[in-house]
Amino acid sequence: MELVLRRVNDRFFQEQVLPLLSLAMSDSAGALRALQEALADEQSRLLCEQLLSSHLGGGLSGVEQEPWAELVDRLLLLNWSPGPAGWTVDGQRAGYAGNWDEALHLALMVEDPGYPYADARSSHGRREGFRLHPVADVGLASLIGGQWESFPPFPPDRVFSTAGRGGYVPREQYAFADWAWRPARTVAHWQVNLERKLRRLLEREQQRLAPLEMPELDAVLGYWTGRVAGPPELPVAFSGLGQRASSWIQELGVLVSHVREAAQHKAGLVALGVSSRR
Repeated sequence: MELVLRRVNDRFFQEQVLPLLSLAMSDSAGALRALQEALADEQSRLLCEQLLSSHLGGGLSGVEQEPWAELVDRLLLLNWSPGPAGWTVDGQRAGYAGNWDEALHLALMVEDPGYPYADARSSHGRREGFRLHPVADVGLASLIGGQWESFPPFPPDRVFSTAGRGGYVPREQYAFADWAWRPARTVAHWQVNLERKLRRLLEREQQRLAPLEMPELDAVLGYWTGRVAGPPELPVAFSGLGQRASSWIQELGVLVSHVREAAQHKAGLVALGVSSRR
């Protein structure tokens, strides 16, 4: 499974996407009409019209799945801006694209001090557990895993699915899916704490390698926090990362840069796990 991570206009998501998906569970035609009135993007309006013209009544069981998935893709992944005639697509926005399992591994290294990243078997078991039942309160890792915070008024795996993962348990206020989002206030909170977590990861690795010195630590942290343009050369490989240390350090830098940029733009983040067969 591949991971796509994009920042999203927080106001657009809260005012248009969430109401659309909530209402669509019981009245998809009404939800589509409300969205169509709010958009100035011609392609999205045409998709709404197509869905309405073939609508069979009721909730999402009455809509064509292919154009519905295309519409939700546009809403989640494109750059939306308000205009005098409604919300419009404001060009393409670069985002993160990579291997879902590797991105989750890197996020857990940063977010969870107890994650056994140096033990391949144990860390793989933790990620498999995340695949089946992602947990809360581990920041970016929870988002990548598809866990929803806060609990949504609709089952996210039923309104939109990319790889067939999902669960919705109202009595436990727990939901996860192939996709999830976090609002701008959450992303800003992540950014405030990110450098501390990255430094903590480097300190753990330094302790593991002691008494071997790691003079590259400051340069690695500088790259991860955006103060240095590129990753340093690593004469000493991080033992927890193994032979792929350099490429993983670079990948983590790319991943956290999207958190930093979303926070700078006061944007939310959307993560999608996409099946390679899709």
